[in-house]
Amino acid sequence: MNFVITKISTEINSLKDELLLQRHSSLKTEKHRFKFRMFDDDGDFYYEGLSQFNFSFEPLDDFGRNSGCTEIHFLEHNQFVRL
Repeated sequence: MNFVITKISTEINSLKDELLLQRHSSLKTEKHRFKFRMFDDDGDFYYEGLSQFNFSFEPLDDFGRNSGCTEIHFLEHNQFVRL
């Protein structure tokens, strides 16, 4: 898997989400080093994770859109930048 989810907003957290975090934690490798965050169109935070590729839309396309996320931001020079 090219990305893993490491944090879920407390606004949407559930038992099912805890299981997802456990599963993704077991898939995490040293290649997952690019931090990202996903937001909905109101700017509300949903997910944080790590990707193997910097500035990739893959987490948003494969995971975030199913939850209503419309934006992905990657950490660059200690600041999150929207793609």
